[in-house]
Amino acid sequence: MTRFLSLAFALLVSLGLTGGGALAREEIRNFRADIEVRTDASIEVTETITVNAEGHNIRRGIYRDIPLRTLDDRGLWSENGFDLVEVLHNGEPSPYHTEWQGRFFRILIGDADVFIPRGEHTYTIRYVTTRQLRFFEGYDELYWNVTGSFWSFPILAAEANVRLPEGAQAEQLAAYTGGFGSTGSDYRASGEGTSTPQFILTRPLEAFAGMTIAVGFTKGVVTPDAGGAMATLGSNAGIFLVILGWLAVPVYFLYAWNKVGRDPPSPPVIPLFHPPENLSPAALSYAHFNGFRSGAGGSDVAFIAALLSLGVKRMLTIHEDQDGDITLMRGPAADKYKDLPGGEAALFRGTIDNSDQFPMTSANGQRLLSARNALHAAVSGEYAGRYYSSNTGWLILGVLIAAITLIVGAALQNPPEAAVIYLLPAFLTSLLGGGVIVASRILRSGPGAGRARRLLAGMLVVLGGGLFLSSIVTLLSSGEMPVYQFAGLLLVIGIAVIFSMVLLLGAPTESGAKVLADIKGFKLYLETAETNRLNMRDAPKMSEELFERYLPYAAGLGVEEPWSEAWAAQLARIAPDRKDDYRPQWYHGGSWSPGDIGAAAASSVAAVSAAMAASMPQPKSSSGSSGGGSSGGGGGGGGGGGW
Repeated sequence: MTRFLSLAFALLVSLGLTGGGALAREEIRNFRADIEVRTDASIEVTETITVNAEGHNIRRGIYRDIPLRTLDDRGLWSENGFDLVEVLHNGEPSPYHTEWQGRFFRILIGDADVFIPRGEHTYTIRYVTTRQLRFFEGYDELYWNVTGSFWSFPILAAEANVRLPEGAQAEQLAAYTGGFGSTGSDYRASGEGTSTPQFILTRPLEAFAGMTIAVGFTKGVVTPDAGGAMATLGSNAGIFLVILGWLAVPVYFLYAWNKVGRDPPSPPVIPLFHPPENLSPAALSYAHFNGFRSGAGGSDVAFIAALLSLGVKRMLTIHEDQDGDITLMRGPAADKYKDLPGGEAALFRGTIDNSDQFPMTSANGQRLLSARNALHAAVSGEYAGRYYSSNTGWLILGVLIAAITLIVGAALQNPPEAAVIYLLPAFLTSLLGGGVIVASRILRSGPGAGRARRLLAGMLVVLGGGLFLSSIVTLLSSGEMPVYQFAGLLLVIGIAVIFSMVLLLGAPTESGAKVLADIKGFKLYLETAETNRLNMRDAPKMSEELFERYLPYAAGLGVEEPWSEAWAAQLARIAPDRKDDYRPQWYHGGSWSPGDIGAAAASSVAAVSAAMAASMPQPKSSSGSSGGGSSGGGGGGGGGGGW
């Protein structure tokens, strides 16, 4: 019986040992750090880490993450100097490789092609690092995260042995244990008043917990790191570049606006009784609106002005049938089209040059679009920059300054997380806000800009302004990184300035200022009622020929109705019997109804505009040592794991 019990006990012990092997875990059995503080403010650290490997996470070796980029209260990164001196595995030199993981410098110990056996392994990492000490008014301090707080294994035992330089003594000691930010006190410290303080962990640490020490020592023995400011500048070159670049953006645009964006002195506007500089109706409209302004239905008024001018000159006649469809017919003077201004000649060639008629229907939409584009090209090619300079080069240079400094700065900033968190939302929100405001400006001046469009444009302005305001409020309410807040505010301001300059940087040329004033004077003459026109000195006598000659100009300026009403008033006075049957020879159709010449002219222009808009092809849609610290604080730290 005794023999049986002995055998059974032996079997149970055997099974227990086997089970214990199966239940063995990967862990750090001892973490020892020997830290030597040097008089040049560098420190040499030797970490001796004993682990148990079971082939789960620790297969080739371990990796050690050391944080070398830290963030201060201003939001500035500082990068610590680091020199890896030695890496050992079980007392022998070991292969290793390194890589950056955000703000952590990772050392992977082992060979990717070699798996280590199960059991205990001891790794030694020796390195020298700089810019780790802290300097206060009455003492200097080593504030050091010994083990790091991000190990994926528990730590059973840990100790830190500090050696201060000759002449320095430890004046105050503190340590903190536990997870990141904890202030646990599971440690024993000794050596206060000596140059060799020691800290020993008194309770095992769970995974993702660590021990941080703080040693305040005699001030003046250690010389503070030189080049701290330059190091900070180098570590934050990206965000500083963004700040400098976007500080320069409003300064540059203020200079550019003062240099080229200010309108030159404009002569007084007085009534002018003829088109200035013999401008064609399309060219005059282009100069007045600084481009091709859209009218009712989406057709630009320069096109309508040129078409009416061709009619007045008998190059063509405009026929409107009962359904409102417009057909252009070859006129009696068509053979003289080569004498036309460039824009009108281009329009004539694009429509009825080689035919007797040109229906303005969707079937001819592509041809009509080509004719309009040819008109635009001829007019803008002749007059672009003559009367008005958009100063696009100045605008592009400012945008390039902003874009290059933002892109290069974001690329240089490492780690980039703060730049992404603070700058990207501010940039995108402000960009959207500026785009919405510009869209409102386009909508307000676009075709059919009536009350509904003006209301919608006003709502878009409020929306765009709200987006800018939300960017500012969001930045001001996130007060953890002042440098990035400031950079974000500069982005918001800079984008607002850029979109403002899109509207403000262009200006009339010196010669253009006079011509534009003359155009305003001519427009004043065209839109003045006949009774008031009689008071204008030297005003030409209204006649049928004068009315028709200037009607295309009035259409190009958007004042065809008051100009036509002036002719109606004159006609009623000199030939009342013709008032109800007057029709221009170049227009045939129902939109010109006798009896109300002003409304008839406006209706005729609207009919041609509508026909043009309907004919155009539509776009296709497509789919610390004083007790103020915590575990995880200070230099050092990081963590590690197996690989």
